[in-house]
Amino acid sequence: MKTIPLPTGERVPALGQGTWMMGEHPSARADEIASLRLGLDLGLTLIDTAEMYGDGQAESLIGEALAGRRDEAFIVSKVYPHNASAKGAIAACERSLKRLRTDRIDLYLLHWPGQVPLSETLAAFRALREAGKIRHYGVSNFDLAQLQDWWALDSEQGLAANQLLYNLTRRGIEWDL
Repeated sequence: MKTIPLPTGERVPALGQGTWMMGEHPSARADEIASLRLGLDLGLTLIDTAEMYGDGQAESLIGEALAGRRDEAFIVSKVYPHNASAKGAIAACERSLKRLRTDRIDLYLLHWPGQVPLSETLAAFRALREAGKIRHYGVSNFDLAQLQDWWALDSEQGLAANQLLYNLTRRGIEWDL
């Protein structure tokens, strides 16, 4: 499996399992859990989710799928922008941890820019990392100007990732990022 380095030097899989739209249909639960477990067996150890996916149901599904296998996975989850205040992001992370049945999220992202000042989100992410609740933090769906705004605030340069929508039909990031 091809890996890519985070700024800390830790390497993570370049390809992972996405869980958007998982956990939404109880009749598919067993198959979805089996799919995640098979993915782990085949080396797809990065699992991406968000509190938004299935209103937390995707995280619950992952928690069940990873029972007894947590240390095999690199979990990425995302906080809603409206939950990204200094206190709100911490509370959202705690809810995600409970659903995921784990004590840590490997990479915690701001799902997209919102109305909460980035300085509050950054403060929450640093507090979560200091408490051992998250290992790395990052952003998602930030354009170049938004990324520059984040970097201006983050004197530690702790940003681990900017997760972007990119596929054969959506290639806009090739032009400015």
